[in-house]
Amino acid sequence: MDEDYPVTLLSRMLEIYSPSGHEKEMSEFLAGEMKRLGYDVEVDEVGNVLGRVGSGLPKVLLCGHMDTVEGFIEVKRRGKVIFGRGAVDAKSSLAAFICGAKRYVELGGKGTISVLAVVDEEGKSEGMKHYLSRTSETFDFAVFGEPSGAYSVTIGYKGRIVFSVECTTAPGHASAPQLFENSIYVAIRLIDKLRSMEAEWERVGEIFDMPTMCVTLINGGSQDNTIPGRCEFSVDVRVPPSRDVYDLKGRIAGVIEDFKVGEKRATIRYDFKDENMPFVESEDSVMVRAFRDSIMAVKGRECKLIKKTGTSDVNEFVKKFRIPTVVYGPGNSRLDHTPNENISIEEYGDSIEVIARALMNLSQG
Repeated sequence: MDEDYPVTLLSRMLEIYSPSGHEKEMSEFLAGEMKRLGYDVEVDEVGNVLGRVGSGLPKVLLCGHMDTVEGFIEVKRRGKVIFGRGAVDAKSSLAAFICGAKRYVELGGKGTISVLAVVDEEGKSEGMKHYLSRTSETFDFAVFGEPSGAYSVTIGYKGRIVFSVECTTAPGHASAPQLFENSIYVAIRLIDKLRSMEAEWERVGEIFDMPTMCVTLINGGSQDNTIPGRCEFSVDVRVPPSRDVYDLKGRIAGVIEDFKVGEKRATIRYDFKDENMPFVESEDSVMVRAFRDSIMAVKGRECKLIKKTGTSDVNEFVKKFRIPTVVYGPGNSRLDHTPNENISIEEYGDSIEVIARALMNLSQG
């Protein structure tokens, strides 16, 4: 692998527009590139690309996502920075995994390194769910690609609960609102009741340690002269490792059931759409030590440990695989999903070396 290849690879990946649900061209490109680099490559039914290089133990999974949010950004290089959709979230992480694993093998590193590029991480994580439902492979360690900054490692993500509520009432003419129940008003009252739960989540320490709740979608009514007979809303709840997802779901259901008792003129239905378990890795784990030592060797600085309030594919993974796992990748996460997404070429290059050295640390025990 020549020294110019990593930047060429990343630039080409950024030029291929691959929002969630439209990853086919990217999937084909990555499969071809990894084969040329000497990976043994498989592509599954949904477009996930799995490339293996090396042999024996340890078995390490490097997993990144090939999809992005919507909104193409012209790919351009300005000095020592590359702009493009996915430059931070998270094509640079995936490219660094591909190049870092190859670099590790070239340095004589031992073990089997599997680089998995999944689809739909920005959507419903269908790529990761599909992979987990079918794989029988086991690993000793795993790294997931999301922007932590090349000199930091993410060791925690919150879990997530998503649910929707539908409030229905008998519609009526807007000229006689006193005669009918308004489904939007019912929804507002229920939202207020749900938000009262936040008083129970008194902030102790950082925001990472407390649950949060946010109404993300709301839709109601049909005509501007009719009292609405239907209102639906969706809610996003983030769950810290200190709280149990299933207990919290039970608490939410209890609040809604209690509310229903007092609403005689409304029918209220709710549905839990999705859930993710929280993820947190010990600061003293072998994975964290491997990256700490690698970052010190590459850059001569202490590794910063990060906990994020969002979720990613790592949450799905750790439900099945209880192995040492961290999240790592170059870039400033504040640029995620923004119109000026960009990555420092120097930082991207450093991340490749960090990955290669971290793999070497793992292989040496």
